[in-house]
Amino acid sequence: MNIRYEKEGMAIDSLEAWKRLGKTKKDDQWKEGRSARLMAELAIERKPEFAKRVSDLLAECGIAEQDFVCEPEAAAGLGEGMYSGGPRNHDLLMLGKDCVIGIEAKVSELFDEEIGKRLIGKHQKSKKGNRSKRAKLLIDFLTPGKTQNEVKGIGYQLFTAARGTMCAAVEHGVEKCIMLVITFKGNVEKEKNYDANCAKNAKDFDDFLKATGADGNGRIVRDISGKDISCWIKHIDVTV
Repeated sequence: MNIRYEKEGMAIDSLEAWKRLGKTKKDDQWKEGRSARLMAELAIERKPEFAKRVSDLLAECGIAEQDFVCEPEAAAGLGEGMYSGGPRNHDLLMLGKDCVIGIEAKVSELFDEEIGKRLIGKHQKSKKGNRSKRAKLLIDFLTPGKTQNEVKGIGYQLFTAARGTMCAAVEHGVEKCIMLVITFKGNVEKEKNYDANCAKNAKDFDDFLKATGADGNGRIVRDISGKDISCWIKHIDVTV
């Protein structure tokens, strides 16, 4: 398996290049022991291990091994009809021959605020009044048959990451994708609420997976732009 990294046509082959070209939205997110830098270290400095993880993941999903071109902090929209709100960013977007992998890297950063908070209060009165509408559409799309009350406690980012990964697959012209959460464990920077945040993330992921109605291998199928897109929702721990 060949994995290469680039941004805007420029190769990324070092941590410095990753930091410069795949810059996070906030400068303070790039620091030792936190997810942005740890993701770069895994991809660059531990590349054989990362490739093995990807290979194992593909096999688990029944997808053929293939090469990938990858972009850190890749922007991805949520598709037509989702109301404005701007694109989201994958921590790493991997484009293969017939599969797309969208990666969200975590230490203990939460999956954004709970989606229920997007449905009420200030978000109903945001500038374009669209944040609550988008949240409702994401719930209907990803957790059909569930009431808003049943899923309100789940982190919003899980919904946007799954939808965004599927939309990236459509844009890339493939019908298979994997939304992958990588949690870094061990020698990481642990903020004050580290244990509580890790527990919250684990619960949110499990609750989200169940709410989507995914099969025993974490696979869901959804129609986007008239195409049935298969998405495997996966999580792995990586020890630092």
